[in-house]
Amino acid sequence: MPVRYHSGVYVLVLACQFAVLSIPIACQAAEWTVEPSALFGFVYNDNVNLTTQPHSSVNSNVITPRLDLGVHTQAWQITGSAEASRRRYSGESGQDRDDNAFRLSSAYQSNRNVWQLNASSTRDSPIADEQTSSDTGAVQTPKIRETHGFSPSWTRMLTERTRLQLMYQLNDTSYVNGQSVGLYDYRYRTASATLSNQLSTLSQVFVTGGYSAFHTPVTGNESTTRSFQVGITQNFSESTQGTLAAGARRTETLIQGGEPFYKFSFNESGELVLAEIGVTSDRRLQETSSVFSGSLSKKYELTSINISFSRSLAPSGSGSEIEQDSFDFRLNRTMTPRLNAYINLNSVIVRDDQGNISNNNRPYYHADLGANWAWTRELSLNMSYGYSRVKREFEDKAAIANSARLTLIYRPLKTSISR
Repeated sequence: MPVRYHSGVYVLVLACQFAVLSIPIACQAAEWTVEPSALFGFVYNDNVNLTTQPHSSVNSNVITPRLDLGVHTQAWQITGSAEASRRRYSGESGQDRDDNAFRLSSAYQSNRNVWQLNASSTRDSPIADEQTSSDTGAVQTPKIRETHGFSPSWTRMLTERTRLQLMYQLNDTSYVNGQSVGLYDYRYRTASATLSNQLSTLSQVFVTGGYSAFHTPVTGNESTTRSFQVGITQNFSESTQGTLAAGARRTETLIQGGEPFYKFSFNESGELVLAEIGVTSDRRLQETSSVFSGSLSKKYELTSINISFSRSLAPSGSGSEIEQDSFDFRLNRTMTPRLNAYINLNSVIVRDDQGNISNNNRPYYHADLGANWAWTRELSLNMSYGYSRVKREFEDKAAIANSARLTLIYRPLKTSISR
């Protein structure tokens, strides 16, 4: 039975955060905002599990109510959101699920300091095609993933041009019956310090030092990473901005032995199975690699373009951290006052050599083409086509999925109350 981290600490953090920050707000003039919304979606997908095995096309409907709340004064701000998704599928069994997400963030600002505290709790599936994560494409069986996290930070203006930011983040991730497909619960902690200097109104340079720790309680695997990056942010014009950062990391990993070692293979019937091929032994590994990130945004009168890329070390449910190279391209074009079209392209190349599933390196590609039409001030309609492709190292061919989505979004006007 998988070992699960207790999520009660996050409920306590959320409650204490709201109680403490509400004390000064109650004594000041504050503006409260309420913004409900609802999403009704219909989706067709010809390979919802991204598998190369025989499969059926599915139709699904999604209902997602959401509530955003906020309160702010001149010095304080608290925002929160809650949403729940009901997903029902026809065409293939075992796909139905109920997702949810809760987020709370707060900030307090004085003359030279900014304190922030964020907390979140989500329940979803690593196979879901709406968002790309470090687990995307790793398995071909739907499993429920639960993630809880919080992140405090402190920013200090040392001078008019120089700023120091300290940040900490803790994430606990667990899977419902995940070990049956090679997914393991894990805890991930990061701490970073960033020193930045505003060289001019157009240029800013920064230096970031980071430390992270990854631990899988079931297997005992753990790793620590130290990283260092130098970067620059440049405003080329009022409509063009770019950021580039590069550096190096050093990772030390302890892999506990005595655990079953799995490999995807095909049995005599041609079915894909996860087979045990042995038992692991203790290993201590050291690795150095480059890390980098970059982004470029450009706005025209009717068009906006955003490009980003990165190489990073990310936690995953495979039992170890993975190195991934990602690229993202987003284009949005306003066609009429009520209609806009978009193209989103995303790729992630995953190197997963130290996890509990061997030969699971994989490139993943995803494309979205769609349009949004503002029917009324409160109703909008989204139509999109999606294409996904993943090529796992152990498979002879790639898994390809095509999807079509029609979504009705109801978003009434935001309600604001000043007291």
